[in-house]
Amino acid sequence: MDIVIPEIAKENAITFGIFLTAALIGVAIKIVRGLIDFYEEVLIKRYFKRLNSLKEHVDVDSTTSKYLNSLKEYEVFRLASGIRVAPEKAKVLMDIYLLGVASNVELKRVSPYLKLENTKVLVDVKWIDKLQFTYSFIAAIFLMIAGMMIGFPYFVIGGGAESTTGLFIMVIFVMVAAIVGRDFRTYRILKCVSERLTELDMLINPDEKILWNFGRWSNRE
Repeated sequence: MDIVIPEIAKENAITFGIFLTAALIGVAIKIVRGLIDFYEEVLIKRYFKRLNSLKEHVDVDSTTSKYLNSLKEYEVFRLASGIRVAPEKAKVLMDIYLLGVASNVELKRVSPYLKLENTKVLVDVKWIDKLQFTYSFIAAIFLMIAGMMIGFPYFVIGGGAESTTGLFIMVIFVMVAAIVGRDFRTYRILKCVSERLTELDMLINPDEKILWNFGRWSNRE
């Protein structure tokens, strides 16, 4: 079965191929990050078990025992949240969760962009982060459009098998776009968290721009 490719894609094959390759780079990065996160989680669990075993060999009222208890409490936070930060920041993140500002999953997504300044929070978004948010949005939109361009002709003009193939192509591209667009969704979460922290007077820099202005998707919306 020949692949149906729209004329616009044929006429701009090189450009289309470059954009498709660039968009798919995000998928590879997400897969690698997922493997790293899984490996770190395994190490954390092993470390927590080691702390439990050490606790049995020290006096209950000793300084070493208090030290081990502090480490265990912090490791419980890391296991429960999946977030690896300094103990002081961990306490602030738990406060944010308890105040209903963000869920546990949302905390993990925005934690890298939240810094601790005394008792308040600083949103720290560098230009590379803004570039990543923008790339995520553009790449996700491109992949969804590409999926429609490639799969829709099969779905509309083909027979039973061709229609199924077209639907499968569109679904695959949408799924890949969802993976690539994860960073842009993180931006949306960070924006909501920043607004809520501003209302609670917990944010040092409420005027911080976390995304370049482009249309209604900018942080001025």
